[in-house]
Amino acid sequence: NSFTGQTFETVENAFCRIVNASNNSEVARYNLSAQGGHTAMIMAKVYRHNNEWKMHAIGETASGRTFHDLMPAIAPHA
Repeated sequence: NSFTGQTFETVENAFCRIVNASNNSEVARYNLSAQGGHTAMIMAKVYRHNNEWKMHAIGETASGRTFHDLMPAIAPHA
């Protein structure tokens, strides 16, 4: 999220990525600048299932400056 409230469309080359640290491979990459006037991105849900780490890609834009502001957008993915 952008704590200042600046939208990602005004940030040149704004992106976010998730990397697997064990082999340095890129798991997911989101181009934040190309998706419009939002201030946050709900990228993925990371969780444990049967003693293994799992990731579910979401890629949903949202608006909010803080975690608390984003809770209504995050809650459906919990």
